[in-house]
Amino acid sequence: MKTKVISFRVTEDEYNALVYNASTIKLSVGAFVWVSLRATVELSKQAFAKEQKRLENKAKRVAKKAAANGAQ
Repeated sequence: MKTKVISFRVTEDEYNALVYNASTIKLSVGAFVWVSLRATVELSKQAFAKEQKRLENKAKRVAKKAAANGAQ
């Protein structure tokens, strides 16, 4: 799967805080941010998959209803 880059701006104080926290556990800033966001990303993936399934089921119901109405 191709990866995507996400970038965002932080203040100098926020960046320094991220660098400090990352260095205390011997991670890069990027790795620290990823570890911090991982649980949220997983929850987002689950919610997105659930929504996709809901929309697929809705499309099937609509198609079935249209077929039934067309047969009358």
